[in-house]
Amino acid sequence: MTQKSDNTGSYAIKGVGLGILYMIVALIGQQFVQSMPAIIFLFYHGFNVSSLLTLYPKLIVRNYILYSIFIGIVAGVFQEGSTYVAVDTRKKNVAIYIGIGFAVVDIAILLAETLFYRKSISSFQSLIIFLNVISPLLFHPGTATFMKWGRLVDKGKLTLLLSIFIHFIVDGGLVYTDFYIIFHPSLYHISVYEYWSMVMILSVGIFITGTMLLRSVEDVEMPPEPVVY
Repeated sequence: MTQKSDNTGSYAIKGVGLGILYMIVALIGQQFVQSMPAIIFLFYHGFNVSSLLTLYPKLIVRNYILYSIFIGIVAGVFQEGSTYVAVDTRKKNVAIYIGIGFAVVDIAILLAETLFYRKSISSFQSLIIFLNVISPLLFHPGTATFMKWGRLVDKGKLTLLLSIFIHFIVDGGLVYTDFYIIFHPSLYHISVYEYWSMVMILSVGIFITGTMLLRSVEDVEMPPEPVVY
């Protein structure tokens, strides 16, 4: 019993650490690609920083739907692609911990931004922060287990595409909602409630789906680690 607990603890720590590492790598690539429109704009305007500060935001606002789609696709491709690679050569029980590692980075960034930008937090904002914590703890382990199941049953590419699409809805929907509120400030609370209702349904759904599907299949034998003399 002790041996089994030790193995589980070791898998958990390694899985979370691996998830954190892969999430950091994914976010670096994601931020670089998402910055490309601003870099292209800056290049087109002769590297005039003032135009970037004044004209670029107006351009984004005018094309906020396309911008939301772009942000959602890039986030989905990098984060879910990174998850797909991370769960590849690990035992199936590690997948959920890899997803938790991804969530840890998400939550850490959220808390850092909250502490840095907000001096006081309303009860409504507290609810949003709570949902921002719960959602990644369901979503990332959900897609990780879902894609691990896909790899074990030769449906890896399909589960990757579905995970990217779901992630696109979540992140793209967030950007769209933020812009929508700018144009319809009176619908602020309704828009936020609708968005987070959708996110929680998707997060709970992919978590239940991923964990149940992964539990229903047998693991494959992992290749032994090379022995270094």
